[in-house]
Amino acid sequence: MKTLAFAGSKGVAALGMLAIAAVLSRVFDKVDYATYRQTLLVYQFVGPLLGLGLPAALFYFLPGETSRLRSVLLENLILLGALGGLFSLFLALGGNRLIALQFSNPELEETLLIFALYPLLFLPTTAVSAVLVVQGKVKWLLLHTLATRLARVGLVVGAVWFCAAGPAGAVGATTISGIIVLSSGLFLMLRAVPGEKGSRPTLAGMSSQLKYAVPIGLALMLEKLAMGVDQVLVSMLCSREDFAVFSNGAMEIPFIQMITVPATAIVLPELVALYKSNNKKEALLLWRKAARKVAVVLLPIGGVLFVIAPELMTVLYSEDYENSAGPLRVYLLLLPARLVFFAAIFQAASRTDLILKRAVGTLVLNIVVSYPLVSHMGFQGAAWGTVIVFWGYVFPYCLCHCSRLLETRWFKLMPYRQVGIILLLIAAAGALASLARAYLALSNAFLVGAATATIMLILLLPPLALLFRKDLSGYWQAIQKRVSGKVQGPPAGS
Repeated sequence: MKTLAFAGSKGVAALGMLAIAAVLSRVFDKVDYATYRQTLLVYQFVGPLLGLGLPAALFYFLPGETSRLRSVLLENLILLGALGGLFSLFLALGGNRLIALQFSNPELEETLLIFALYPLLFLPTTAVSAVLVVQGKVKWLLLHTLATRLARVGLVVGAVWFCAAGPAGAVGATTISGIIVLSSGLFLMLRAVPGEKGSRPTLAGMSSQLKYAVPIGLALMLEKLAMGVDQVLVSMLCSREDFAVFSNGAMEIPFIQMITVPATAIVLPELVALYKSNNKKEALLLWRKAARKVAVVLLPIGGVLFVIAPELMTVLYSEDYENSAGPLRVYLLLLPARLVFFAAIFQAASRTDLILKRAVGTLVLNIVVSYPLVSHMGFQGAAWGTVIVFWGYVFPYCLCHCSRLLETRWFKLMPYRQVGIILLLIAAAGALASLARAYLALSNAFLVGAATATIMLILLLPPLALLFRKDLSGYWQAIQKRVSGKVQGPPAGS
């Protein structure tokens, strides 16, 4: 249930952002839309640095704590609030002008000033997931995410659609939504964590959390920066119109984390136990099995999206953003390398230093490779730079170190044969579906995309069901079990 809560909350958050982007792409011109996206990009890029890994530290400090539970939470929230407040002050005291100058967008000066309060409001709420999951309040987490995302969508869409507000209005609505998120998050966290008499937050407690969190936070920060530097480079080197097109296509489809996060969360505890008992052969088998199960679902989804990318971008964002299909297709080339989180093996082996080293290398290489590509190819160069670095450095790095940790050869680490078969089936079905699309007497993007996807799935699903019956049946049994459990309800006396 905990893994489902994580996956569900991430999916809801992603869909909420997608809904806002779909509306604003139609209401704003590309310049105004770029201003809105660049304003949010500032926090998305700096947020991991501000958090310092403090939300993740709660997974360590809250479990087993009895006498200072509320104090531990308050110490964490005070630190997050202080860090968010510092960045808010930076934006309010001239940082907005500095960033606007770097992005060559004078309109950012106004929108970032309106946005200045958002880090102070939102950063403390990054602890909500950890608190509610540790305290077993997973339903609260889902309700909180759903309610606050709906509120944000309603505020932003209402501001721009019904009130005809520009980028400043959309940013203002986003900042107001931060008040709702903070109020809901604080209420639920304080309800979930009981108070205790005579215990208060202390400087020593804050120091302990910082010492634990900073190494983790540094690695997470660098990973986020490495994967987000593409949008920063496009903002700095390309026009606002190009950034608007790029930002809509340069997205990680929600299905990735909705599938890989639960799979990794399920595998990690058993992987840690097997590694500690020195049963590395069984750990390798478990790892390969998880990768195969994810591949048989995730890769076909990515394949269909690759084929219908132009129609998908048109339906979501309008005809003006059909070229967003280019970056989307390029980033979908990363899917075979994203079947599992290699960090799970590093964590199981207590080698989190390898995550940090990988992040440093990824960040440096992504800047070095992407900068000249953006200069010569435009925004498409940023997408290709990220893919080149991932396949040329990140994936080999992970294969090399993970194979050593599991004491196997790199060509035995992943289910390459099964993945190769799936990719060949996807390529064949995609080619035939694309050929059939040319003969469809349809002009509507939605109908063309839906018909093409249907043809591709009809061609793809039978051989997948035949060759990967065991893996697919496992998913089907899990769905049936879940549905029957909801219908029948809990047994009497439980």
